[in-house]
Amino acid sequence: MMLASFIFWFSLIIIVYSYCIYPLILMLLVRAKRPPQQPVSNGFEPRVSVLISAYNEESILKEKLLNLESIDYPADKIEFLFGSDGSTDLTNEILQKSRLRNLKVCVFSDRRGKALVLNELIQQAEGEVVVFSDANTIYRPETVRKLVQHFSHPETGAVCGELVLTAETGFAGNIGESLYWLYENYLKRLESDIHTMLGATGGVYAIRKQLYTPLPTTKAVTDDFLISTMIIKSGYRVRYEPTALAYEKGLGSVLGEFQRKVRIGASNFNGIAEFRPLLHPRKGFVAMALWSRKIIRWCVPFLLLAMFLSTVALSFGSEFFRLLLWIELIFLFAVFVGFVLDKLNVKIGIFGLPFYFAAMNAALFVGFLHFWRGKQRPTWEVIR
Repeated sequence: MMLASFIFWFSLIIIVYSYCIYPLILMLLVRAKRPPQQPVSNGFEPRVSVLISAYNEESILKEKLLNLESIDYPADKIEFLFGSDGSTDLTNEILQKSRLRNLKVCVFSDRRGKALVLNELIQQAEGEVVVFSDANTIYRPETVRKLVQHFSHPETGAVCGELVLTAETGFAGNIGESLYWLYENYLKRLESDIHTMLGATGGVYAIRKQLYTPLPTTKAVTDDFLISTMIIKSGYRVRYEPTALAYEKGLGSVLGEFQRKVRIGASNFNGIAEFRPLLHPRKGFVAMALWSRKIIRWCVPFLLLAMFLSTVALSFGSEFFRLLLWIELIFLFAVFVGFVLDKLNVKIGIFGLPFYFAAMNAALFVGFLHFWRGKQRPTWEVIR
């Protein structure tokens, strides 16, 4: 029983550390010695290339093109590169008929995967700064300028903006994902204030073109996280700019989000080999942040399973753990109710959060299995 007790308390402490204690440590570090705010140059206007990999995006592409037209940046210093990755709908036709100024379209007849598309597009990019966006991400007019201004500092290698989810309220998926992004954005801001933030938001971030490391193409990887992490590995910092706003519509359905998280989970595990040197303690804050906010978080499904199994074992000889087991079973029942109501498309508000939390961790678990079995392909179906 001593082993079961150790497993339970170890798992609980690690989970609480990642979700609660680590953010508190960041807050204390920022408050103890808040770094001076580096002035940014609003007049800094390097040549910019906006890159977008698209696959079967006919339903949202016209809105995206109109949004790009509204970007507040000198027309002679910005270009837009779209890579159509084997699209079979009207994506190619819409792009080729577009009158967006400085638009370049690369049509790939075969499905290649986002990594290959980005590797190809960046070779054709003429900008000193490359902005990565997604077809479903809508920018405010000043967003690109807000991202670019940080590159006036030579130690800045990448800048991430803030993603805001806009969707119908009441559905567990939208509420859960919105709260998740509020939490993640707050951590990014703290990490950026201390030293460097980890991981970029795929639809709204920029890098120095010269720092781009070609993405692996033989395995699925999380491109935004890996690109920004490789920049940190090169000795540069990744900044967070909360006023560089971008908007996306949430999926609403937890099950739809589940499929996306499975892919991301498998891709995250695939990418560990690429940034493994950064996990060594000699990397200081970067190593601590990677372990605390990434690696441990990816292991939470296994820790939760260990907690449940150890609770079952300990419940035979302890009133405390019998009570705890009942609480865990009630939580699982709430998860089941959330699953049923989500399938029925019923709005359940914050009462769906247990289902959202369980589903996202289950997706990480399935993602790990896909990684372990090599099932996750570099290509995937878009979920909207």
